[in-house]
Amino acid sequence: MKRFLIGASLVAVQTGGAQNVVADSLLQRGSLERAESAYYAAARVRPHDPLARWGLGRYLAGRGAPKVAATLLEEALRFGGDSALIGADLAPLYLTLWDYHALISLPTRVVSAGDRERARYLESHPTRLVAPDSVMTILYRDASDTGYLGRLPIRVNGRIVEALIAPGMTGLVLSDSTATATHVRRFTARAAQRGGSAVVPAAADSIGIGRLAFVNFPVSVAATRGPATIGLDVIGKLAPTFDARAERMTVRISGTIQPPVPGDRFSTWSTPSELRVLQAGGWLPIVNPQLASMLRQRRWTLDAKRGQVVIER
Repeated sequence: MKRFLIGASLVAVQTGGAQNVVADSLLQRGSLERAESAYYAAARVRPHDPLARWGLGRYLAGRGAPKVAATLLEEALRFGGDSALIGADLAPLYLTLWDYHALISLPTRVVSAGDRERARYLESHPTRLVAPDSVMTILYRDASDTGYLGRLPIRVNGRIVEALIAPGMTGLVLSDSTATATHVRRFTARAAQRGGSAVVPAAADSIGIGRLAFVNFPVSVAATRGPATIGLDVIGKLAPTFDARAERMTVRISGTIQPPVPGDRFSTWSTPSELRVLQAGGWLPIVNPQLASMLRQRRWTLDAKRGQVVIER
């Protein structure tokens, strides 16, 4: 009987893994609706299969639903999923959600000593967003730099620096060669990866963007191009509308767009290295030259909660 149960468990795990491979392949090819159906079907048919839960959670994280994704990944852990594998996906979600207590609970092999120190500090000094209005307009200008979407003046503990908007990065990274980086609270550096440089987890008392401010905000200090880089995961919280020609960006504190912005809607898929946009031929990085050129000429909105980019005609 025991041998039968073990065998049945292995079959379930193998089946869940195979279903994820099929769904992942569909997603990579741009068959978004079929991929989504496959992820949901796997989780529905095998509700206690950790791999099915993990696959659906990872998918929803890339489609702009971090809270639901975190819940699914937590369930995958409870159902016996690998703590290192799933924890590696949970850690950035907890950081995005400012859930530092949950971040501390992950295994030490997933959360480094410095990240853990920072999480403990921020748990007692909660991150919050302060803004005088629900909708605001902020200065922003286009960037001719390949791989970036623009330049944005920000204030780090009151000091103004220019940040490159980088869809291939997450969070806010301050250059280790600038004086601004010396005025943030630093924690133990992560060991440098082969061919890379050390990354120092840090926390800023405040990050100002226009008239809004993030208080007690997690940042990193590392070698980076320009004084700072800011990921679309940070700006996406504000449901931004970019207008390169007017050099303005409209942000919404709720992160919700009401009423819906008119225009052509394209589904997005966020990965750790880029934001992809679904077009007729499949996925394109948002910094693809053809797509980037179109975004410079039109107003466009990142509706992160719906996993969409809206390009006005």
